[in-house]
Amino acid sequence: MTGLLRRYVTTLIAVICGAVLIAASEIALADGKPTKADIAELGKVLDGVDNLWFSAKSSADMTMSVKTSHYDRTLKLTYWTSGADKAVVKINYPPSEKGTVTLRLGSDMYNYLPNVDKTVKVSAALRSASWMGSHFSNEDLVHSAYLARDYDGTIVETKKKGSANIWTVDLVPKKGTAVVWSKIRMIVEKERRIPQSQIFYDERGTKVRTLSFSDLKKIGGKMVPSKILVTPADLPGEHTEMVYEAIRHGVKFDSGFFSLERLKSL
Repeated sequence: MTGLLRRYVTTLIAVICGAVLIAASEIALADGKPTKADIAELGKVLDGVDNLWFSAKSSADMTMSVKTSHYDRTLKLTYWTSGADKAVVKINYPPSEKGTVTLRLGSDMYNYLPNVDKTVKVSAALRSASWMGSHFSNEDLVHSAYLARDYDGTIVETKKKGSANIWTVDLVPKKGTAVVWSKIRMIVEKERRIPQSQIFYDERGTKVRTLSFSDLKKIGGKMVPSKILVTPADLPGEHTEMVYEAIRHGVKFDSGFFSLERLKSL
């Protein structure tokens, strides 16, 4: 190898090594602790997750599949929501439960049971109880808790995945807020406000369940995870999957739609 060629090869190796070091340093800066800009944007990200599937006035059609050690069952549902304090979920299938309705008005929750033609108020103690034998709770189905409103968030880790920023966020209840969970750990894509998973902990700090979000689709004009899978930590092999089939925004409701009087006729 001539002296000129040797110098050329040495220079080329140095350039390549320098580029690798620069790339590595950029990755190190991109992953790890959040920036001040990240912290300032956290509230908007949480609000985006809260409103990902629904808007001020919206409705949706969903299929819920439940698998337990005792039974498998499928429910077809229609969901209506108005603002942050009114929601209705109606069962359309199976025929044995058709017409069963759950209503939320502010902090109050009710179940209408058509088989006995009776409306029952759901107590605060039962907010975390199973909704219709699924692994979703009463609180889940009527979206009575909101991340941005009811929890304080802390970004504990940031990572780069392609062009996306992936955050790990710990959420704890705001002082004086009556919610079911003592902590939620969420992994979320910052730019599109799309959650990937949420882990829920009880008041003892014990992991209770995991929600996994998948199958991104454009529904109702927005990219959303069309599938939500909830798996209980203490019941291996069991799960409930919710699949969004249609979402409608800008729905018009008359003044009495979200009322006890309307439950029987929905």
